[in-house]
Amino acid sequence: MDQKVIPILIGKKKAKKWNFGMVSRAAVLIVSFFVVGYALTVSLSKGKPDSGGDFFRLLFENSGYSLLLLAVFLGMVLAEVARFTVFLYVNQKKIRPILAVRTVLIGRFYSAITPFLNGGQSFQTNILSKAKVNRVASFSIPSVNVFLKLLIWNFILLLFLIFNKQNIQEIKGWAYAGLVFSWILPILFFIFSLNERLAKKIIAYVLKLGVRIRIVKKYDEALAKSWRVLEDLHLSVSNIIKNLFAFLILVILYAAEFFALMSLPYLLFRAAGETVTYGHMLVSYMYVYLSASYVPTPGAAGAYEVLFFAMYGGTVQSNMLYWLMITIRFFTYFFYIFAGYFCQLIDLIVGRVRRKREMKKILSEHLEEWKEQTESSEALPLPSQPTESSGSLTNTESEIKVEN
Repeated sequence: MDQKVIPILIGKKKAKKWNFGMVSRAAVLIVSFFVVGYALTVSLSKGKPDSGGDFFRLLFENSGYSLLLLAVFLGMVLAEVARFTVFLYVNQKKIRPILAVRTVLIGRFYSAITPFLNGGQSFQTNILSKAKVNRVASFSIPSVNVFLKLLIWNFILLLFLIFNKQNIQEIKGWAYAGLVFSWILPILFFIFSLNERLAKKIIAYVLKLGVRIRIVKKYDEALAKSWRVLEDLHLSVSNIIKNLFAFLILVILYAAEFFALMSLPYLLFRAAGETVTYGHMLVSYMYVYLSASYVPTPGAAGAYEVLFFAMYGGTVQSNMLYWLMITIRFFTYFFYIFAGYFCQLIDLIVGRVRRKREMKKILSEHLEEWKEQTESSEALPLPSQPTESSGSLTNTESEIKVEN
């Protein structure tokens, strides 16, 4: 190794490059705070909220319900983390809870700032692939997770709407329309994951249509890529179905998360001193959830607030209702925005520290190599050179001189 390489490498500063990662994260932060600000602005325009003193006083007085509310919320988050842990174990035979936490929080963050709360799957795929999860699993785990969640949740909602005995008429029509809309994606996913022949026909027809309207340029390449994705999806679904024990655990976790989410309004209303029944609050919040599910704004901002006030405005004071809605929105929406960005910030810091350590390690290795080569070059004896005055010649030199 050249002796001049290391001093130049240490002394010369690298040219600054445009950090696309930092710019993209800053842009996402701006968008997320815009979404939060928009949702809060819409919330503030409804009702006449006071300073919240009475609301928080009641929360402290009914500390039992308040603590139970926090415990159920934590259980809801952990149930989702446990699901991804099970998915990773089925595909990799490894328990990776930290990766599951990162996947959940960052995925929910991007879902919260995109329409219909379904924009985080591609980011979850990226996280899993960077964590050395195989290509099939990194793509299929987020997709299968969404499919099973919608399938199980919609099935529970359908049963409750059919057999419930609660006389609730507010926003009932909107809720049934939301239920119909929410079944579209599970049915399509069911067709694509189980009926391969029909799925290929649908894909080929859609791609041909895309070629005609000049959206798809290379039909053969797009078709091959789509079939490869479809095969990965089939493989992932078959892995889950074959492992019956893991599938049953996933069903339990999906159901636990669902009932935890639907129980939050009841626990919050009781903590705020309201006299409500669990059955009424459970079904009424199902109506709110379904009615807001097909609103295309991020987090159903605007529509959720209107639906919440329409459902509970007749039973709760307007100033108290505002704080109830804001608290529910924090548990179901704002928390994931702040937690997801905080998780990304930690990833950014850890990544920079890791890169600096790797750079220092590389530099130290090169320095050691350079020092060893320098010491070895200094230890070599210098070749003897005859002077003109000495007139002494070696045998080889004299032989050469004679021959000449």
